[in-house]
Amino acid sequence: MTKCFHIIVALAFVLTGCASVLPGKDKAHTQAIKNKVPPGYIKAPRSEPPYRLRSIKLFGSGDSTKPSGPQVYDPDYAEYLEWKRWQEFKAYQAWKAKKESQAQGS
Repeated sequence: MTKCFHIIVALAFVLTGCASVLPGKDKAHTQAIKNKVPPGYIKAPRSEPPYRLRSIKLFGSGDSTKPSGPQVYDPDYAEYLEWKRWQEFKAYQAWKAKKESQAQGS
């Protein structure tokens, strides 16, 4: 019985040791490192290098010539902001026309 137990334990150690040297195990690790973006950058589309983030100074003397706002240019977000401004402008025009018609009717 103890001989059988020793064989099972030895077999478990051998199989565990062999699993660490299986072919292809390093590929996933290498790919994960290759796709990793360095600190201070964010992932960009495939054809572009990663975008660099800039730090924001909350307190203290900051350079006023540096742009404030989003740290990365996002074309989808810019399009959304343009659409939002247009919707607000149309709502303002409708409100102004309604106000003028009420003023003329009184």
